[in-house]
Amino acid sequence: MAGLIGTHNGKFHCDEVFACFMLKRLNQFRDYNVLRTRDPTALGKCDVVVDVGGVYDHAHKRYDHHQKEFAETMQTLGVLDFNTKLSSAGLVYAHYGRQLIAEILGLCHDDKMVGIFYRKLYETFVEGIDAIDNGIPQYDGTPR
Repeated sequence: MAGLIGTHNGKFHCDEVFACFMLKRLNQFRDYNVLRTRDPTALGKCDVVVDVGGVYDHAHKRYDHHQKEFAETMQTLGVLDFNTKLSSAGLVYAHYGRQLIAEILGLCHDDKMVGIFYRKLYETFVEGIDAIDNGIPQYDGTPR
């Protein structure tokens, strides 16, 4: 039986969509189904939960960032030297990004190129998702 990746229902946002996409691209989660719900009982049965549930716990594969006390960044996780508060996409990327890049490129996870791509992809793409989801403006000044 396929596993389950849980996320919230209702309006979807870029962070949970990208988090689910990254997970589903990994060999270990490729056959998992995505369940969209806010029901705690249903989420409790999921193998992985992103962007809902009020828990960040990598050991239990829970990747929510909405807790009042949540303040994790790539730097606080000891992954990269970026200080933007992470979204669910950033959390999944922090823990699985190197593996994802290695699998897509057919490289060993410790290959130098994986590290280069990991940093560059965070800097040019994932950090923007983290910032937008956490209300950080993309540009200085007042919008026109």
